[in-house]
Amino acid sequence: MHPRRPLTMPRDKAQVDVCHPFPLTNQAGFQVVLAALDCLRPYLPVSLPLYRRLQFGRFFEDTSCIITNLRRDDIRGSPQSSWTEAQNGRDDVLSRPWFMAFVDRSCRPETEAWVFGTWEAEPDGLAMGDKQNREAERLMRGLVGAVKRLPVLPSMHEAVAEIKNEERVDSVGNSPNEYAAHSDDPNIMLWGAIHERTMHILHRMGIIATQYKASAMPNHTFVFDVAETPTPPPLPKGLLWGELDPRHFALVRSRTQIPRQDRTMVDLPSLAIYPSKSPSVAPIAWAFVGLDGSLTTLHVEPEWRGKGLAKAVATKLFRECMDGFWEAQIRTKFAHGFVQVGNEASARVCKSLGGRSNWECYWLRIDLGKVEDSPRQCPRAQWDHSCSFVKELGCD
Repeated sequence: MHPRRPLTMPRDKAQVDVCHPFPLTNQAGFQVVLAALDCLRPYLPVSLPLYRRLQFGRFFEDTSCIITNLRRDDIRGSPQSSWTEAQNGRDDVLSRPWFMAFVDRSCRPETEAWVFGTWEAEPDGLAMGDKQNREAERLMRGLVGAVKRLPVLPSMHEAVAEIKNEERVDSVGNSPNEYAAHSDDPNIMLWGAIHERTMHILHRMGIIATQYKASAMPNHTFVFDVAETPTPPPLPKGLLWGELDPRHFALVRSRTQIPRQDRTMVDLPSLAIYPSKSPSVAPIAWAFVGLDGSLTTLHVEPEWRGKGLAKAVATKLFRECMDGFWEAQIRTKFAHGFVQVGNEASARVCKSLGGRSNWECYWLRIDLGKVEDSPRQCPRAQWDHSCSFVKELGCD
């Protein structure tokens, strides 16, 4: 994708009500994604999870949308000139908080929403003045109100009943059953990679579901400059590179407590190491590029650990499986990965690759049953695929 023009904050503060979800599967949606990337780009790497999720695509009819307080009439100019003006103080529009979210309510039990708010990228974001804090909370209340009004459709994934019987635990003591425990309740959504500053806002709002054991687990967010990562070392004699095949997905699932679904894994770029060319032989190490562009499900079988295979998989994945994410106008090729706080082995691997973690993020279960309806209702609570690009972004 080659983003074209940036979105900016509305000039009339009274017009920032969140009331325009719009689909991403038609041409209008494609143009929205291009503009959204323009808007998010100056905030890299903090905006990486949402930025990469929009780059990845995988938008489904009647389910995928962006929700934001930005408006169609605020698309203007070139990305660099608008940003430079804002930085120089000639345009105070960008100085006001704004947010953007990607939502797909058909993904249960996987992540249904990614969110970015400009307060996340401020150096003193946690010490924002009362006025900015109130505005950020107001915007988040608008977001959850808009999400609550979206139609809830059946999950695209197969039944996860088999997960309910899984008792294996991960490095922080959670089982697959606990990660998927919310899947039967449509009022409970999983929001992913939520920045610690936004998590605190949602906590103050009282809408985080805390009845689940695997709730609000902190993760280190490691950011990598791919150009500075070490060159992938040669594999030990007899080992071979390859990709994961769907016949290996059951093995992958058995090695992680996160409820990975086949329909998702088949869409993700992957890399694996095999001990033989035989198609019947299982891989001994693997990793995926996640829907949000992150290094995910990195695993090495126990008997093969200590040989540098995790570092080899990660660096080769960054350098050779993520070409579609690098844009000509971005000088630094950012990559990122999430490691649960307490998983010291994975954290050491990320640090050895030059990864730096400056903030924590969370996978949160949001309880829409605790969300009060927004006082201003969107005149199009359901999808309207006949809307033009202008109509979908403007909600007058």
